[in-house]
Amino acid sequence: MIFVLSTAILFIGLSIYFYFRAEGLQRTLNNTKKEFVSTKKENKHYVDSMAIIAKRNEDFAKNRLQTLKEKEVLDQETIDVITPLINNYAVIFVECLKGNGRLQPIAKKCYESYDDKGYKNLVVYVSQQEASIKRMWSSNSLSGYISLIEALLLSNKNKNT
Repeated sequence: MIFVLSTAILFIGLSIYFYFRAEGLQRTLNNTKKEFVSTKKENKHYVDSMAIIAKRNEDFAKNRLQTLKEKEVLDQETIDVITPLINNYAVIFVECLKGNGRLQPIAKKCYESYDDKGYKNLVVYVSQQEASIKRMWSSNSLSGYISLIEALLLSNKNKNT
């Protein structure tokens, strides 16, 4: 009788313990879910902000390219090579945000929509540039891409003026 009573008390005690433990875990899980939703909203705002920044930078780069075209600072070959990079600035920017190693694949994809040989021409063109421009291209990252666009616009401007 004492054995049955002590076993029953043990099971009741364990049940009460696990009930309160489960309640605590449930509260922790709910708090974690709220934090996750909050973080997800915050990340969405950051991504939207970065997309806006990318679009603005694309507009600036397009305007600079157009100005260089009008002033006839760039030769036609250079314009043909860098135009797809600049026209797809926002797409490439957002793709590069996802991680390193994405610049060259997305650039290739963008060039394929313009011309079959366009990407090859870009690679040849970059290989003929200064070592710093080659490093920017081979970095295959967002910062390398931003620097590459600036360098391509500035280096061609300085060469021909």
